[in-house]
Amino acid sequence: MMKREEHEKGSRFISEPISLNPKKMDALTTAKSVTHHHQNEVYESRDDNGVGKKPRVLLPFDIIEAEVLSRLPGKSLMKFLCVSKTWSSLIRSQRFVASYYAAKPSRFLVAFTNSVFGEPKNLFIFTGEEEETSSSSSSSSLVANLDMTIPEVTLDHGGSKYSSVHGFLSCCYLSRFIMCNPSTGQVITFPCKAVPTFLGYDPVHDQFKALTLLTSRYQLRHNPNLMCTHEVLRLGRGGVVVSRTLVTSPPYQTITKGLCINGFIYYGASVPNQEANPVFVVCFDVRYERVLSFIPTPKQVLFWKAFTSLIEYKGKLAVVVPNCQGLGSPSFDRFNLWILEDVTKHEWSKQTFQLPLSLPFALGMGERVISQGTNKAGEIIFSPSTLPYRAQPFYVFYFNTVTNNMRRVRIHGVADTEEFWSRYGLTGHCSASFSPQHDDSIAFL
Repeated sequence: MMKREEHEKGSRFISEPISLNPKKMDALTTAKSVTHHHQNEVYESRDDNGVGKKPRVLLPFDIIEAEVLSRLPGKSLMKFLCVSKTWSSLIRSQRFVASYYAAKPSRFLVAFTNSVFGEPKNLFIFTGEEEETSSSSSSSSLVANLDMTIPEVTLDHGGSKYSSVHGFLSCCYLSRFIMCNPSTGQVITFPCKAVPTFLGYDPVHDQFKALTLLTSRYQLRHNPNLMCTHEVLRLGRGGVVVSRTLVTSPPYQTITKGLCINGFIYYGASVPNQEANPVFVVCFDVRYERVLSFIPTPKQVLFWKAFTSLIEYKGKLAVVVPNCQGLGSPSFDRFNLWILEDVTKHEWSKQTFQLPLSLPFALGMGERVISQGTNKAGEIIFSPSTLPYRAQPFYVFYFNTVTNNMRRVRIHGVADTEEFWSRYGLTGHCSASFSPQHDDSIAFL
């Protein structure tokens, strides 16, 4: 029986008899099969002059997802959200976001701001593709692209870094806590009651949470026995605060920035008003919203206090401690790597490495290179905490702990031209942060 589709004025379809040839019928049946989740249709249309027939094929959604969308960069995917409601639902579905996150290789992230005394204040965020394997060359280069510019935000000048958490970068500025995703361009800002505020991620429930220590140093100084109060914010869609929970613990004050590893936030701390001034690492359980433990720490681990950076080393918490030649030395050519081998037993290990060259480590407003984590090959990465002055090349250093070799890598595109400095009005010392293994995520809050 011959089937015919009626052609109406203004329609994109045409009236065309369908052949009864068995082979063509089989092909047509396959092409026209449509399910609730998939569609694969073949239409015919005329060209602009009304003559000639051009087939138009609608691919199944599983092919579009696996062969097309999953291969695109995050920024390109954001443009496809406007194609249709179906595509938008697919791209924002939890299943696709999870599969995209798992398949995409990690990237490096560079964040820097104008001087804390300069105007205008802007937070610039660059990302680029990491090297897949460790290079044997003593020098190489990578390319970074400017993904985001957030106005009216600056980073403090210090030894701290701002690592990414499950694809999001966070920082505190004045009374605001700012989260952003360079892949999607989403920026979320909400008021924070105190500094520090740390971002954590619960991988079990796919949930972001912000941890704030409400008890101030001033309160502890005048009441050493005062219990510390924390506020835990559970974040929902659009950055809406879904819930607020208060958590108490014995008194302490923070001395480092926080680092989230596998659902736990770690940060250095000390007990005020005690002669011994003991130092330790606080471990906060993001999922159960509780201070899990105070991990005793050798004093050498947090020797540089606010200039200490916690890193993730082969899935474990670690600290790179520069071994300067005296407190007044502005550089170091040796460092100690402290690794928390057992969180439960509070066991630390220590390794000492000799660098083939000296790196600057001046305190205050001087030039300083700090540890910023590792790449997938396990190389420890050092990078400057400020940009080179006035459009100079931006270099990071990769140290191989097995061969004891170090290589210098230039990051092209990071404020290394006069045109960039002039366009954005950069002046003086610009605080910078380099985060390796940044996750390319298309998750939305």
